[in-house]
Amino acid sequence: MRILHRDDIAGGQPVRVLVNDQPVLIALIDDVPYAISDTCPHNGLSLAQGIVRDGCVTCPGHFWRFSLRDGSKQGGPAVSVPTYRCWIEDDWIAVDVPPAPAQRSMREILLEHARQPRT
Repeated sequence: MRILHRDDIAGGQPVRVLVNDQPVLIALIDDVPYAISDTCPHNGLSLAQGIVRDGCVTCPGHFWRFSLRDGSKQGGPAVSVPTYRCWIEDDWIAVDVPPAPAQRSMREILLEHARQPRT
């Protein structure tokens, strides 16, 4: 899905867009587009407000760094953010973001918990 024109990403700054109702950060590294989730897993801040340097974006809240190439947290690869396939098509940046999973209600969560065997 075409999201924004290549000229809309200037100066190496990341851009936040909504795709399938999900916040996505898009940034260019050496004129190659990359797309990751725009939500920091630590406290939900927008990563697009951070700084992109050396192929990583730094969260503006607590300075965790995430690779734009694979979403891994630098210095702690057990934590990561989702990445999305991204490409340039006729000077437009396109990204493939799957639909967001359906949110479960509190009732569904509690019923699942109640059905689990007790040990």
